[in-house]
Amino acid sequence: MKNKNIIAVIDLGTVNLKCAIYSLAEGLPKLVGFSKKKTRGIHNSIIINLSHAIDSVRSCLAEAEKKSEINLEKINVLINPVKTITTKLTKYKKVSGSKIEKDDISFLLKEAKKQVESNDSRISYIHIFNNKYVVDNNTFKNLPVNTYADNFSQENVFLGVPKNILKNISEVFHSCDIEIDKFIFSPYASGVYCFNQDQIDYGCGIVDVGYEKTSLALFKDSSLIHATSFPIGSNHITKDISRGCYLSEAESEIIKKDISILKHPDKSQFLKENYFLESKFRKISLKFVKDVILARVDEILNKVFKEINLLSVNGTNFYLIFTGNGSTLKDFKKIAEGKLSNKIIDLETEESSKIDIEFLSCYGAVKIMTEGFASEAIAVTDSNKAGKKLFFTRIFDIFS
Repeated sequence: MKNKNIIAVIDLGTVNLKCAIYSLAEGLPKLVGFSKKKTRGIHNSIIINLSHAIDSVRSCLAEAEKKSEINLEKINVLINPVKTITTKLTKYKKVSGSKIEKDDISFLLKEAKKQVESNDSRISYIHIFNNKYVVDNNTFKNLPVNTYADNFSQENVFLGVPKNILKNISEVFHSCDIEIDKFIFSPYASGVYCFNQDQIDYGCGIVDVGYEKTSLALFKDSSLIHATSFPIGSNHITKDISRGCYLSEAESEIIKKDISILKHPDKSQFLKENYFLESKFRKISLKFVKDVILARVDEILNKVFKEINLLSVNGTNFYLIFTGNGSTLKDFKKIAEGKLSNKIIDLETEESSKIDIEFLSCYGAVKIMTEGFASEAIAVTDSNKAGKKLFFTRIFDIFS
């Protein structure tokens, strides 16, 4: 099968690498190969051991290629580093009663990109979103092309990561003889897949409680408006139990997943003997274990709450979906509902029952590449057939 009919995505997770290969030969994306392998040499999207990372990525790619019977030439890489920078910038232009042309908007976008890049040359911006336009003091959600005006402004949101992170990842894939087509922020891809257009317009967010970090991506008015990560995840809960109770991390992981943190055990209740797989059995208060777990969950939710409050737009009560290993803890959603004033919703899409939830960001990336995201400011054209529409609509390819 020719590679021009293929979209391949790999998610560089800290625990697992996930690769999905889709064929576009029949029009709609069709999954033809996938793989999941343990991650080695990569931590929070940072290459910490080049040779291990190369071996790990090569193994993951090889299995997906074997299942799909396709030799990949290009791939889209999903990343989610702790150091993610969201910059909002507004540029203005006077048109003095003339029509606003596409070139005017393109000019402002170029100027904004030039300015934000000059602020810190160590950052590379992997996503740019057209957040909103103000034409003669009137806000436009859509492009105001062919509108007569005296002046207008364009607000863009830039999502960046350190250049060295991208350079090191590129080195891994270069060693695997595969070209990187695009870097995609993983929570952005998950959000695009999870939410419908009404929710993205109103205000919604993905909270990914991962292995060693928690990530947040907020959407409003058809644009990603904020993204951040902080280095606290579900593994910190495991380590808290391990240190507080003098148990192995393997034992602590089982306990973490098994205990209901909303139940109120009395002082006479202790951990059952079957939890002591490696350690010698002794009395450990069930209430103490629950309090240890709850303390870390509270810390995670408080940080999420603080970020959302900082970004509250006109009192928007964002819809939230929690994903990641940490969100699967017993009663986690109920605790989130009690602590956050936001609407916590379940992942419910037409295809959610058909997919492996672990590949959520991969499916979202494919949706971005095939259907587009209205406000992203870099267009990718489909060169397969003459006259076929752009993957991304309402946007311009200004960097060609």
